[in-house]
Order: sequence, then structure tokens, then C-alpha cells
Amino acid sequence: MATVLFGTIEYYEGEIVNYLSNRYSYDHEDAAKRVFALLEKEILNTFLFEETLRIQCLHNLIKAFGKVSKKSIVMIS
Repeated sequence: MATVLFGTIEYYEGEIVNYLSNRYSYDHEDAAKRVFALLEKEILNTFLFEETLRIQCLHNLIKAFGKVSKKSIVMIS
């Protein structure tokens, strides 16, 4: 198993998938938005980051959210 570093696209993708798989929700899209907001808040409230790293983490979160959303759409279809 490969190590996935905090802040990478793969890290956020795993966090989103893990959260969604552990929560039963009638509205998958709403649950995905909630986990996105939680991770975004975590990034914005972490004081250990330089601003450039914080911005990169936010970009990676957005990319991961897009990847997970595409996978979800394919699985539902």
C-alpha cells in the first residue's frame, strides 16, 4: 500500500470516499457537499500552513471532489 500524503489530491479523494462510504444518506450530492465543506474548513483553519500551501491544498481538494463526483455519476448511471 502506497503512502498518501496530507494535502494531495489522492488524500482528499480518499477522505471524501471514506466519509461517503461511512454515511448513509438519501442525498449523495448533499453528503458530498458537506464533506467538501468540512475539509475546506480544516484547510482554512490550520495555522501550520504557509498561504501558498493552503492554496495548493484547496486546489487539490477541488480536483479530488471533481474526480469523486465523476466516479459517483458513472456508478449511478
